[in-house]
Amino acid sequence: MITEGYFLVYNNVIWAVKGCFHPDGYAVAIPRVYKGKKIKRLNDALLLVKQRFPQLLKYLYEIGFEVPLIPLEESIILDPFDPKRERPEIVKRFLSYFDGTVGITGSLLYADKYNDIDFLSFNPAHYYTLMELRRKGITNPLNTSNEEEVEVLSKEDFETLKRDRVLEGIFNGTPYTFKIVECIDFGVVIGKKEFKGIVTITKAKKSYTLPVIYETAQGLTLTSFRTRFTEIKEGTRLYVDGILLERNKFLDLDLDLAKEVRII
Repeated sequence: MITEGYFLVYNNVIWAVKGCFHPDGYAVAIPRVYKGKKIKRLNDALLLVKQRFPQLLKYLYEIGFEVPLIPLEESIILDPFDPKRERPEIVKRFLSYFDGTVGITGSLLYADKYNDIDFLSFNPAHYYTLMELRRKGITNPLNTSNEEEVEVLSKEDFETLKRDRVLEGIFNGTPYTFKIVECIDFGVVIGKKEFKGIVTITKAKKSYTLPVIYETAQGLTLTSFRTRFTEIKEGTRLYVDGILLERNKFLDLDLDLAKEVRII
């Protein structure tokens, strides 16, 4: 199963697989490294696809907009769970705290080098291990951000959410991100409209596994596949300027499509 956290090499470009839905024979993915340059912002990656790879764009009703579809038979699949891949000592030490399987993703997967370490898991119980590591002081909050990462949220809100998160942090002086993917069927998009307004999170239904799901007092469901929107607390009020997707199962205010998200 290819899902969020996997990478592909296609047409001499390194592509990051996004989300859970992928048509047979293809993966929804965005460029991560193009001509040696790392692309961190989602909007920049999508703009590059429109400019350089427009033939890859296809509309998917399951997602609700055009996305790049990478043919798997023409790609090299970089598997985060490849047992033959050598792991640095710091990775081995960190993973010694976890039961079960944890994959290595990010730059350590596609380039064998790193400034920070990205982990991938399909086990929700690993979140409680992360909480325990933070409680014991084995990991510390991540207090800084890279300007290239900041989009949609303001720098202040981005760093505030990052500090409160155990899915991101510092272990032995090295920053880490820990993605836990737990796929769910969102149905299909049957309509969409622009949305600008304030929503209040009343239930963090699925706040630490991707995709996250938050119920709101306004009757809308907030969703996202991005770590920056994980672990948001109940009672949080957000201003959202984005797109409301009318799905056959629920009203989806997809934060990944938003132009702006602001903590009120």
